[in-house]
Amino acid sequence: MDNTPVLDELQIDYQYHLTKEGEVPFWDHPHTRGYKVIPQTYHPITTLHGVLALHQRMQIKEEDVMLLKVLGDAVCCSEEQLKRYLSSKLTAAQVTKKLRRFRESALVDRWHVRIIGDEDKVTPPSPYTIGIGGYKFLKHYYNDQFYMDPERWDRYGIKAIQRYIATNEFRCRMVEAGILRNWKWHAILNKNPHLTRPLGVAEVETPKGNINFIIERTQMSQNYIGFLREKLELWKRIYEKHQLVPIDKFKHNPTVCIFYTSTYSIAQEVQKELMLDTYPFPIWLCVEEDIYTDGLSKAFYRPDKERLKRIKVDFMDRS
Repeated sequence: MDNTPVLDELQIDYQYHLTKEGEVPFWDHPHTRGYKVIPQTYHPITTLHGVLALHQRMQIKEEDVMLLKVLGDAVCCSEEQLKRYLSSKLTAAQVTKKLRRFRESALVDRWHVRIIGDEDKVTPPSPYTIGIGGYKFLKHYYNDQFYMDPERWDRYGIKAIQRYIATNEFRCRMVEAGILRNWKWHAILNKNPHLTRPLGVAEVETPKGNINFIIERTQMSQNYIGFLREKLELWKRIYEKHQLVPIDKFKHNPTVCIFYTSTYSIAQEVQKELMLDTYPFPIWLCVEEDIYTDGLSKAFYRPDKERLKRIKVDFMDRS
């Protein structure tokens, strides 16, 4: 459960960065609360023996494993995003039915997320994460992969839920465009596991060859200027040595850094404070509010001196 203290009104006001429509995006709202919701029928499976028994009795079938693995790979995504990830394999109704059944045995967990003071308002589809049973199963059969231990959400809280949901929208759009060739959360850079890691990295196919994206998400509740400045200085040192940023288990493709912001106003502030065009590697800003209104290909900006220049990234249109 999120332990973030309730902020007073003055603190909340100065942290708001509104969209072009004058709203605070739900998945970057600094005044949120959230917790896991236990279903009425609940018989949690919490041991490896228990989930293996389910599998042996054919109560976890191939399609079930596929759903668990997709959710585990996403770390945390909304039900709507999960349906999109699985749209070529399962119907939306099948995904909903399986999630309902999985919750009863703690293979997955559903989260209740609301804006404090606006609990009764309609909200986006509920977030899902792997439950203790699902985690035991995945770590047994796919132990070389990263899956989030459910107990860690108690420490990371709702801000991490927001962060992954938002970034999964970017990731899911690339999947739907047919251009995502590889993805990893918290990848090792420059063969050094002690360096701070980016939120996500992606290998993306383009008409001129594949490129690597290094992706960071800003959050209103975070000192994102200081956070990004520290990252930029690290990447700059690596880039000046290699003319790219080496990523563990990724090909040495040209590198583009992506700062993913919820609003255009945050993107403007990032450019004003950090002067991104002065760095030796290409940096793009991707604005979430533009993704929802205009699509992924029209949601990017390049820094141009003191302003941002909107660009159309044609290869991100759906194929």
